Amino acid sequence: MQLLLNSEDQENEVDWLPDWLAEHGIPEQGDRARDLRHALRALVLANNGVRLEADAVATVNDAASRLRLALDADGGVRLDARDPLDEIVAIALAAVLDGSWRRLKACRNCHWSFYDYSPNRSATWCSMQLCGNRKKTRAYRARKRAA
Repeated sequence: MQLLLNSEDQENEVDWLPDWLAEHGIPEQGDRARDLRHALRALVLANNGVRLEADAVATVNDAASRLRLALDADGGVRLDARDPLDEIVAIALAAVLDGSWRRLKACRNCHWSFYDYSPNRSATWCSMQLCGNRKKTRAYRARKRAA
């Protein structure tokens, strides 16, 4: 899922989605994949305190309706997917259920998706050396100009 989210570099306006789709054998579903990527990124940004878009929830709910709920041989529940995009939705829903979803975030600066390994789940940037430093430097310069 994280690879799909990071198939677009918003900062440099580069989109690798066509390559990602071709690699996974689903090139004819570009619009569906773009919509799903946008919706999942919005949900991941919400884990960082960004306001959640209602359209994103509707898109993910629509994608989730394509999944089938089934029991596995051990009596556990699994989500059966029809294609790789459905598998991504199944992974997202499983992450919500097991609690790991709240650790998947998107950088407030560049929107790159990352997993928050911090003990208190407080990470806000993909990298403190890159985006964290840029944000803090901009804030410092703005304070200096205002003074």
